[in-house]
Amino acid sequence: MDRGRWRRAYNRLVCAVAVLAIGLSGWTLWQWWDRRHTVDEACGGLVPVGEVLALRGSGGEITPARNLTDGIRLDDAPLPQSCVLRSEEVAEGRRLGQSGSFFSAQVATEPTGWTSEAVDDAFEDALDPTNPYVDVPRVYQPVGGGVPGHVTDTGVSVRLPCPGTGHRGEEITAIRASAELDAATRAEFSENGQLAQDDRDRLARIAVTTANNLAAELGCPDRLPEPPDGIPALNTEPVAPEEAGGTCAWYGEAGLHTGRANASGWLPDRVLEARTGDGVWQERCLLSVTGKARGEAYRRYADAPEYGRFREESSMDDKTWWASAESFFGDAAERVSNGSAGDDRMAVAGRGGYDSEGNTLWATSVCGGEPAVHTLTVSWPYVHGAARHLEPVFRAYVEDVAERRGCTDTAMPSASDYREES
Repeated sequence: MDRGRWRRAYNRLVCAVAVLAIGLSGWTLWQWWDRRHTVDEACGGLVPVGEVLALRGSGGEITPARNLTDGIRLDDAPLPQSCVLRSEEVAEGRRLGQSGSFFSAQVATEPTGWTSEAVDDAFEDALDPTNPYVDVPRVYQPVGGGVPGHVTDTGVSVRLPCPGTGHRGEEITAIRASAELDAATRAEFSENGQLAQDDRDRLARIAVTTANNLAAELGCPDRLPEPPDGIPALNTEPVAPEEAGGTCAWYGEAGLHTGRANASGWLPDRVLEARTGDGVWQERCLLSVTGKARGEAYRRYADAPEYGRFREESSMDDKTWWASAESFFGDAAERVSNGSAGDDRMAVAGRGGYDSEGNTLWATSVCGGEPAVHTLTVSWPYVHGAARHLEPVFRAYVEDVAERRGCTDTAMPSASDYREES
């Protein structure tokens, strides 16, 4: 073959490769555009698309989960609204019939009208990581960095005050936004059961940007600052009270687990805390009794007449004895249920009390000019032994929160409420 024919064949090959490359490039660009357009369309243009598509589990085709939500349409319906996205990557890794959802975002306004639940089921083990009915742990971390919000086991929720504005004719006082990985997606891509660090930070940026974008849409004058990098994971292991900080520092400082203060032996000797944050609308300290202390209390008091109900309902099984101290502020404190939901089970402002069905002591106060509810829920059957000894515990907790958050007008349970289990 002469040199001219070789040159013509080579040119044809180069052209064919160029055409193929252009075709592949066009296909890649179309996929890129389609994925971004799907996220933007489903989430009402509020979420930062690039951040969403950088999350773990976002690979392949993205489709809205229309059977779960119609997406975010600010002009078409009242808030709250949410968008849920499926991904090809997640769907291919799950069994037939399982959801391929990997991400969701929600936007809401206050007043929400939502009911806040005081605690996990008091009949379940709040510290058992194998318990399928209880999210372990549920001691959420604040976002930090001046961002009012908290980090959960699957995502991040934030809040931005927005007084004097409205949506669809309804006056609002604040907006909320959340960004979450699907629980199964988080589990598939977890680091020791937690959100990966870059996903945790990215979800915080998504939630903050979503809130700021919603603020712009609704005419709110303020904006949230950028969240910090390196947001800590949730604590998972209880520590000795004297080692605790944050939401449980009060318990160790009060010395309630030692000496004469715990002469009965019923009080917790381990705590699970989070960092404190002025901007959070809910915070929690989880207290527990370890096996050795639990066994000693059981042997010492199982036959005592005043603990008859404890003796009847308890057994030497492996269920953890725990108590959960929680506080709710502002909108979250407007409707706090002391157990199963219902208007007759709500904490009442200006009062304190005890709910025997939910095993929950509750107090109320005013923090920074807004309502607050403080609760102490005690697990079953632990409540039937410990309740009569919990007055100093609950008082120390409420006093600590009041000092940190500037609370006044505190109303505590009466002395008789601590013997409701008899």
